[in-house]
Amino acid sequence: MSNSPRARALAAEVRKVRKDRGISQGVLAEQLGWSIAKISRIETAQRGIEGPDLAAVLGALRVRGKRRDQLLTMAEELGRPSWWEAMAGLSAHTRACIDAEQRAARLAELSLGYVPILLQTRGYATAVCGAAGGSTGEVDEQVNVRQVRQGILHKATPAEFTAFLDESVLTRPVGGPAIMSGQLRHLLRCADTATIAVRVLPTYLGVHAGLAGPFTLIEFADGVATVLVESQECGLLLDAEEKVAAFRESIDRLSRVALSAADSRSLIAGYAAKFEDRVVRQPA
Repeated sequence: MSNSPRARALAAEVRKVRKDRGISQGVLAEQLGWSIAKISRIETAQRGIEGPDLAAVLGALRVRGKRRDQLLTMAEELGRPSWWEAMAGLSAHTRACIDAEQRAARLAELSLGYVPILLQTRGYATAVCGAAGGSTGEVDEQVNVRQVRQGILHKATPAEFTAFLDESVLTRPVGGPAIMSGQLRHLLRCADTATIAVRVLPTYLGVHAGLAGPFTLIEFADGVATVLVESQECGLLLDAEEKVAAFRESIDRLSRVALSAADSRSLIAGYAAKFEDRVVRQPA
């Protein structure tokens, strides 16, 4: 299956291994008796790569042990559709995003409007998806997908996740005071997890590096990374090294100006208490 998200991921892995070995496409092609064009098509996912060809490439690049097994497994799985590829209602962009999340070792997300999908409660997600329109059934399906996506944070070896939230995210009463208070308490519970960090960008900063727009930096176990930039159901996945480097720098800048984890907790708890007070004062 060429040019699918998983095929592109495997192609990127093969390209990285070759570059890490300091071997050019021409030298690799000569060693294998292939054309440079074939190597190029494999590394850009324009041509699928099956097990025997991949094994030949890995042999030429002297890749052995666990790393070799991982890449061969990726090639085997290309022919088996995953749950997100089999769902008719998901856009190609959403499928690509989920695929990247499933393979992630670390994620850092900047959110300016809503709590990140990976940290949303069901009530909060329902309010967000409902605001975009659609039938009750369609909204339920969208929320179910979001809940399943959160599994990457709770598996045996969870992905590490850092969320940078503009303070306005904490003040927006999505779904009403009761749902919002529950969402903020959920954020606090998530922040107690060793692999999840929540950092707030306070309003008093005025401007900060994140105001150019939200994004998610997704890093994989081998150091390869991609950046998700999206608006509603459309967007881009960027993996060019120079573009990824620019977003890494943005994360570094945000880390320097965001509240500490402890101070972020205090701020979130304060807003949660305010929403809870509004729930209590609501007329019966």
